[in-house]
Amino acid sequence: MDNTVDRKAPAALKVPFNTRMRNEARSRSTLIALAGVLILVMIFTGLQSDVFFTLKNFRNILAQVSVLTVVAIGTTLLMVAGLIDLSIGSMISLVGVVAGLLMVAGYPLWLALLVPLLFAAALGAGNGVLAAWSPSHPFVVTLGMSILFQGVAIGLSDGKPISGLYEQFNTLSRTNLFVGLPVPVWIAMGVALIGAAILNFTVFGRHLYSIGGNEQAARLAGVRVRWTKVAVYSLNGLLVGLAALMLSSRISSAQPWMGQGYELQAIAAVAVGGTPLAGGRGGILGTLLGVLLLGVISNALNLLGISGAFQYILEGLVIVVAVMTQRRQ
Repeated sequence: MDNTVDRKAPAALKVPFNTRMRNEARSRSTLIALAGVLILVMIFTGLQSDVFFTLKNFRNILAQVSVLTVVAIGTTLLMVAGLIDLSIGSMISLVGVVAGLLMVAGYPLWLALLVPLLFAAALGAGNGVLAAWSPSHPFVVTLGMSILFQGVAIGLSDGKPISGLYEQFNTLSRTNLFVGLPVPVWIAMGVALIGAAILNFTVFGRHLYSIGGNEQAARLAGVRVRWTKVAVYSLNGLLVGLAALMLSSRISSAQPWMGQGYELQAIAAVAVGGTPLAGGRGGILGTLLGVLLLGVISNALNLLGISGAFQYILEGLVIVVAVMTQRRQ
């Protein structure tokens, strides 16, 4: 049974004072170290390129990482609970293809946006059901779903990009609002604020931390562990769907492989930001710094004329170092 064994045991959800203090100290040290690395990378790049420290370039960096930010927020919610989703990239591709087909078929724009979002949430819920009730680890389950989603995306699109999307949809990503920032940047900021509010000020957020810290203790304290997992996977799916629409708008098309690699980038950003793969601690601020670090590194490589393949090498090294550091802690 996933329901409570003792509904009068809320104290099991409370982290011991010493443990909480250690977690907070680790989080602060991680954020300080990450901010220091980010500053050093920015200074080094600025000394090598006159273009880096310009308002236009900073806007470009924020616009480039807006999609990854939305995906990484969902990944943070999962990893705080000790969960993972390797189907994110394929889900982005599949949801984008569905949205593209609806637009090409002439459906109203609001419907072509709403249906893919609901579809993405349903896909996430499916992942959550499998992760909650399957004896297999979510790593294996979502890896299998990733292959499935990718195959469906290729089948629906015949393996070809879908163009001819609505012009008002395509121009949305290039529309600037306050202080000259494009719409996707503001969407990413809004999602980040909502994610932070969920983790810091809601019972649902506390349940995620408790599941990641000690799933059995959370279950004994009355947390509906399985349904909480379904809920967080559904929320992650919704955010992935939003990211898919943002990406399709930016590239003015829906491509069956357009989400490739986003799952690894999101995991890298979240891990670097101090959220361990085992769960139990972490937060949105660290994730934002991790995303920004990856974005600055990518921008620096482009400005310095370094091969794009080197970016994958750096991302891999970032994940390995972050995981080894967390394991040592």
